[in-house]
Amino acid sequence: MLRGSVCRVVKEKKKPWFKKPSTATSRRMRLVRSVNTNLEKTMESLLRTQGIKYQRQPLLFGRPDFRIKSTKVLIFCDSSFWHGRRVKELTGEAFKKNKEFWVNKLQENKKRDSKINSALRKEGWKVLRFWDTDILSRPSKIVKKLALEIKNG
Repeated sequence: MLRGSVCRVVKEKKKPWFKKPSTATSRRMRLVRSVNTNLEKTMESLLRTQGIKYQRQPLLFGRPDFRIKSTKVLIFCDSSFWHGRRVKELTGEAFKKNKEFWVNKLQENKKRDSKINSALRKEGWKVLRFWDTDILSRPSKIVKKLALEIKNG
């Protein structure tokens, strides 16, 4: 510990919807990546093939996946699951166990995404969010949108 620093224990409020996951679930969840995912690698490949200069994981609020160099354009590659795209997941219909936890988790993720978008836009950034299904299945759609935004922004 650094001299003069104060170590405080912050007690979190108990979340009534949280149930401690099983050891197997915890082990499985630790394997979920948040950086250098296949989704990001695919987007990086798209950017590279289009000759777009970019920076990976810029140190900005919300940790965007990419920043287009010499513009104010940021890119987020969003997973349909983790960012709450499907109604069945947001309502809990998709879950057999721990529904309340997952519904709350995904709704909080959506709120966080919205706050990140607002904060970055206030700082003058153009925020682009692309769904995993579009990146993986419709790359031409992504390329068109990027070209338009880079031209305008």
